[in-house]
Amino acid sequence: MGDYFFSSRPAYPWSTYPLGLPALAAVAVLLVLFTVWTYLGHPQANRRRVFLILALRVLALLVALITAVRPSVGVNENPKQPSTLILGIDVSESLTVKDELGGQSRADAVRKALEKCQPLFDELLTEQGISVALYKFGAADFNEATGRYDPTTAFDAKRSDYGAFLNRTYDRWQAERVRGLVVVGDGANNGEAYAPDAEAGRWGRRGVPVHTAVVGKDTSSDAKDVAVTGVECNPSPAFIKAEFTATAKVNAYNFVGSRVTARLFINDSPVESKEFTLDREKGNELKLTTKAPETKGEYKIKVEVGTPRGDKLEALPGELSALNNHSETYLTVQKEGVRVLIVDQLRWEETFIRDALRNEKRFDVYEVIRQTDATVTDGERKLLSLDAQAYDVVIIGNVNAGHLRRAAPNFLDELTRLSATKGLGVMFLGGEYAFDGIPTDLLPVTGGRVVDALSPTGDPLVSFPAVPNPNGLSKMFKFAPAPGTPASKVVPAKDAWNRMNNFRTGELLNGHNRITPRPGGLDTVFAWTARLDKDAFDRERRILVTPNDPSAIGAGTEFDPAVHEPLLVGSQRGDASKGRWLAFGAFDTYLWRGLGLPKERLGIDLHERFWRQCVLWLAHQDEEESQAYARPQFRQMKVTGEQTVRVGLKKADGTDDPNAPLAVRILPLAPGQLEPKPEDEKRAAPLTVLADRDGRKVLFRPPVPGEYFVSVTSPVTTPDGKVEKNPDGTDKLHRGTAKFIAVPDVSDEMLRVSADPEFMRRLAEPNGGRALRVEELSGFLKELKVEAPPDLGKKPRYYPDWNRNRSRGFLPFWLVVFVTLLGIEWGLRRLWGMV
Repeated sequence: MGDYFFSSRPAYPWSTYPLGLPALAAVAVLLVLFTVWTYLGHPQANRRRVFLILALRVLALLVALITAVRPSVGVNENPKQPSTLILGIDVSESLTVKDELGGQSRADAVRKALEKCQPLFDELLTEQGISVALYKFGAADFNEATGRYDPTTAFDAKRSDYGAFLNRTYDRWQAERVRGLVVVGDGANNGEAYAPDAEAGRWGRRGVPVHTAVVGKDTSSDAKDVAVTGVECNPSPAFIKAEFTATAKVNAYNFVGSRVTARLFINDSPVESKEFTLDREKGNELKLTTKAPETKGEYKIKVEVGTPRGDKLEALPGELSALNNHSETYLTVQKEGVRVLIVDQLRWEETFIRDALRNEKRFDVYEVIRQTDATVTDGERKLLSLDAQAYDVVIIGNVNAGHLRRAAPNFLDELTRLSATKGLGVMFLGGEYAFDGIPTDLLPVTGGRVVDALSPTGDPLVSFPAVPNPNGLSKMFKFAPAPGTPASKVVPAKDAWNRMNNFRTGELLNGHNRITPRPGGLDTVFAWTARLDKDAFDRERRILVTPNDPSAIGAGTEFDPAVHEPLLVGSQRGDASKGRWLAFGAFDTYLWRGLGLPKERLGIDLHERFWRQCVLWLAHQDEEESQAYARPQFRQMKVTGEQTVRVGLKKADGTDDPNAPLAVRILPLAPGQLEPKPEDEKRAAPLTVLADRDGRKVLFRPPVPGEYFVSVTSPVTTPDGKVEKNPDGTDKLHRGTAKFIAVPDVSDEMLRVSADPEFMRRLAEPNGGRALRVEELSGFLKELKVEAPPDLGKKPRYYPDWNRNRSRGFLPFWLVVFVTLLGIEWGLRRLWGMV
């Protein structure tokens, strides 16, 4: 019988194999014999009465036996499970073109086809359990929740983004049973975010066929136009003086094969020009590569396309409009960390300075080890070529001018020139060879002999403090504890350096080079040490004796040339004072690392923080720590889209502070305006800051086209958590800014209005679907209505069904039959006097 079979499910104990059913049969036979024996000898019995009584008893017994055995006829059925048929209707402007039968518009043809299909939608639900979900789509911001189609929908969308529709509906329906997906439209796709073929392929791989129903003809006349639809920069952000590529996306409607010139502008100044051939109607990518500016900041990038006429670019002959022949975006240019060169002897001081810098990812450290007159390798010679390496900071250790010139004859001359013209930072360290012969243009101060006090065996007899004055505490000697340090163990910078200089428990220097600043206050002293005069030290305690009590030496004490020796001196010089230099008389700061060991790492943190701050100050990046930032996802976007701006506040170690309070404002800029007025920024309401696994962000939809300015502020706090104040009493704020451009969502619909049946076929046929005309849609639904659903696994159905949860009234009926038979039998016996 194929899908039919017999089934029985005897009740216990008759279900016991193999004796259950034979025992039930034996009981049935005995009951019949007992019934016959009972009535054959009754005085009121005759043959007819006994036959009737016996028949009723046997029928009741048969009902009981059937109930015990529970036989059924089983039928294997393919279950009718609910599913959904998705229909997407293109409601873009191109469907208003009147090229359908009788001069009707494509939109009217779609409406009539859907009206004809409406009864079939109801039949699909009734007969196959298929519900129909009707969507409208057009722009890239298609939303499944709000994109339902109804007969009153206007066909006025500015785009035909088939990829966005396929992508968003897949995300919505991927976990549910979908019978098929039908896309209705003219196929004039002009979406940019998603590739329709790839999105349709996702549906096909999931086993959901993609069908298409095309409307319109492919012979309509199209306009001629070249349109720059957007500009992207890679990398973004870009690094100072590094190359970046601006990619302009260009559509060439009826200009395929044309030669054009693309010109790149940075802040409205032309920097690059190149010729291209427009090989495709859509999606031409014109790439222009140039170097980023020499200073960090926000730069407007523009790409213009056209035919050169003198110094200008004009529209191609026959273009519909020249207004869309350019596009703009913004590029952030920033420092590529800090490139540092250390030239020194191989000694503990150099080793620990190098390690302190390399332990933080923002520092890119190179070293050239000069053991007096050692031979120079090709690799070292390359590293000493300053113009080629573009260092930010050069540190000169315990080597003299002769050592440096023998290694690279022009090294000191290049260093002098770059420090004055390019802002290259230079630092000189102490040692027996230090400062010797260095040109005064490069090292304005005088570096002298080593100052120390040694025993006959060469052991130091006295230690020297490194005391930061207020200038030093605010710059090189400012201190932040390592990430994760409990608040209860945070030590203010002043207290930390006082602990370092404590003559009993601190870690002091064994000596230093004497530095003589220039007269007239041209140089800034950032730290000092106690002066060593003849016998002016306490040999027992091994500390210097100053006019003040040595134990009272405290960080933050102003430098007094009468009683102190300069230890760290520096200033700015060169073009716009861009060049910074430091002269540091110490040569064994690695001793600082021992403070607090082994219980705590305060000394290690102070040492590493000091050297990092020195390098950051020299590179003009000392104020970039703990900075607020704003990073827009799109530097150019359609005005109808949603912008995501990543925001945050960097801690001293370069990581984000997840608890920093942030105020984020986004304001439109007037034409030619670089920043909003301060009063306008204060009046603007802060946006809501959201958090996700990637950090913090704000969401923003630009209401009108134009340039927008993003401002992120956060209060500057002291180590104890208090907000710092400006001189006028207002809160001191970290501030980060960014810009982006919102461009009009100019419709491409009426530039290219020909229907594209080939595009619709590519969506359907590779993914198990059929490519139809819109008038064939109703016939397709009729076929679907009678088509067997996919084999989801056969499910048996039993007749009768003895399961009380699925009996549908059979069991109560069966009980009534049994009781009726017994009742009639008992009634007849009573009537005939056989009771």
